[in-house]
Amino acid sequence: MNTALSIIPVEDIKNNFNDNLFFSFIDYMSVKDTTIKGYAVCLRHFINWKAAHNITQPQRQDIKTYKEYLNDKNFTAGTKAQYLRAVKHFFKWTASENLYPNVADHIKGAKVRHDNTKKDPLQERDIIKILDSINTETESGKRDYAMIILSVTGGLRIIELHRANIEDIKTIAGQKVLFIQGKGRDDKDEYKKLIPEVWKAINIYLNSRINVKKSDPLFNGIGNRAKGKRLTEPSISRIIKNILKNAGYDSDRLTAHSLRHTSITLLLKAGATIQEAQHHARHYDPATTGIYAHNIEREKDQSEQIIYNQIFNPQTKNMTDEAIKIFKNIPAEKQLEALELLKQFVL
Repeated sequence: MNTALSIIPVEDIKNNFNDNLFFSFIDYMSVKDTTIKGYAVCLRHFINWKAAHNITQPQRQDIKTYKEYLNDKNFTAGTKAQYLRAVKHFFKWTASENLYPNVADHIKGAKVRHDNTKKDPLQERDIIKILDSINTETESGKRDYAMIILSVTGGLRIIELHRANIEDIKTIAGQKVLFIQGKGRDDKDEYKKLIPEVWKAINIYLNSRINVKKSDPLFNGIGNRAKGKRLTEPSISRIIKNILKNAGYDSDRLTAHSLRHTSITLLLKAGATIQEAQHHARHYDPATTGIYAHNIEREKDQSEQIIYNQIFNPQTKNMTDEAIKIFKNIPAEKQLEALELLKQFVL
């Protein structure tokens, strides 16, 4: 028998359930540390739920009830799937070791569609407003400001913010950079440049922390229970979502992922090619980056107004056509300047 099972009391072997099984499972797993921590967080949630409902011998119906409980929680679909997936992997392991039946077998979680068209990017003025809304006099404010400005300029994923350590900040050719472990990667083999403004924000945050070690997480908890501990992915998502809401951006289409969406969108709007944006986003498939370009084109599309003008106001339609022709002959940066001036005039 696997040595990891030696911590399980003999009476718990052979279809007898005990919480020590959870710890044995974590000990047994031979995977990346970040994955182990993720499973531990998810399984701890299940353990607490099980205890609150006085469940000592989980059955298949209990797993279904737990799934319903997750569905009622104010979690994202991805978080719900992650919590249930950990439980399913756990019981699959107990069955493979002949310790406890797989009571979670064939219980399907919610399908998670990673569809960027269902999330909105923010505009330049929105980012400024959101950053200005953060109270940077506090340690948490310094952290949140640094986290958001890093995410927007670097296009970082939530998991990349979660995995970052202080020691991942290096200097290359006089430029501060942050090495990151991207999605599906085993190593921190890519880096993002920390422009002076971003490095300044990170440095201010780090200087507000006490007894900092290089091996410490870059972004950690502030409260008594989470003090010094690495922020989990759900925590980062929740923090950013609350900042957006408090700044007046309360929409189910605006989430922590919107910061990454904004980063890629603004790069394309500034004239970057699909290839450049793909490299920035670290997309494997250029078609994924193409979704962002499509969304930008859709924003520019005035088809609905043109059709209305054609029916009800042909004269306005002709004026609109003429204005569009003029705009097409103006450089992109001048177009943006003109639009901003027009917005001020209209308002």
